[in-house]
Amino acid sequence: MGLAKALGRELAPDNIRVNALATGTVDNDFSKGRMTREIKDQVAARVPLGRLGTPEDMANACLFLASEMSAYVTGAVLDVNGGLHIH
Repeated sequence: MGLAKALGRELAPDNIRVNALATGTVDNDFSKGRMTREIKDQVAARVPLGRLGTPEDMANACLFLASEMSAYVTGAVLDVNGGLHIH
């Protein structure tokens, strides 16, 4: 988070935007064979939206940050974790 904020400030004069994603557990090929359905269900039960993230969830967030819709966003950390990091 600190790196995204520091680089966002440092590179902004060069019109370079720097942002980051704060992800939760993503149900993808990496988790196959490492997490049983029971473990995935236990993790999902702790997520306010009640499910694990998908690669599409992460890709959509990246597309937003890469698009002109976020042209005035830099140094941000976007929570893409179903509410898991809500304090």
